Amino acid sequence: MSRFHAMLATAVLSTGMVAVEMFRPIDQEARPVQVSTGNTGLRGDPLAIADAKAMVETMGGGAIWAQLKSLHFVHEWYPCMRVDSYVENEILDLTGPRSWADRKSEIDHSLRVYSPEGRHWTVKNGLFAYSGDGTLEASLARAPFNFYQLVKAIAEGDSFYEVRFGEGDIPGTRRIEFYGPNGDLGGWVILNANKEPIVKATPVYRYTLGPLQRFGNLRVPAWGVYDTGYTRYQMISLVGDNQPPDSALFLPPG
Repeated sequence: MSRFHAMLATAVLSTGMVAVEMFRPIDQEARPVQVSTGNTGLRGDPLAIADAKAMVETMGGGAIWAQLKSLHFVHEWYPCMRVDSYVENEILDLTGPRSWADRKSEIDHSLRVYSPEGRHWTVKNGLFAYSGDGTLEASLARAPFNFYQLVKAIAEGDSFYEVRFGEGDIPGTRRIEFYGPNGDLGGWVILNANKEPIVKATPVYRYTLGPLQRFGNLRVPAWGVYDTGYTRYQMISLVGDNQPPDSALFLPPG
């Protein structure tokens, strides 16, 4: 069973959400699921799947990415509407939809965490709160289409996804699109001539990506700029692990 098929079942049991709606992005029309005849678990267009796998090879190789179960990022973010930049430590669970992100500057400190088990919660300058209605559902719906979840899924041939080509918004390019089991578009990437990612996007956001930078055996975009220019980030460090994070990390305090 796909890791996200399994996590879908867990999330439905934990939160009471309706399974059909959990991975449905807003304002996207459903489309039929196509099945690949290739030897990979990924479904869809074999040529699109081949390009997606070529992208993973530029990023360190499928043999490594398939074994990863967690990533620890350190980014510096530069939002244009704030007087401060901030450093974000994020631990991303690659075995399911869980994320822990600590964001700190000289004048602000916040923690944002979500998981099916612990819900979606924050600590803002020492004040704990559960997030509002719909926040957890939206985070869990987007989680399978996080760029690094997609890289992991391509490496291991995750049957949760259908992969197809779409029209690129950069001249001479086309998108590699990723659809969930219900046939809805969840995310896409655009590659350059060397099969390196230069855009990552979902129906909610789009980032233009910088050149790949090596961190250990992994190569990932060194920076990203939000489509509207609202914010940008610089990758400071990245560590992958073949063990999942401690599950207690995603549970609320107390």
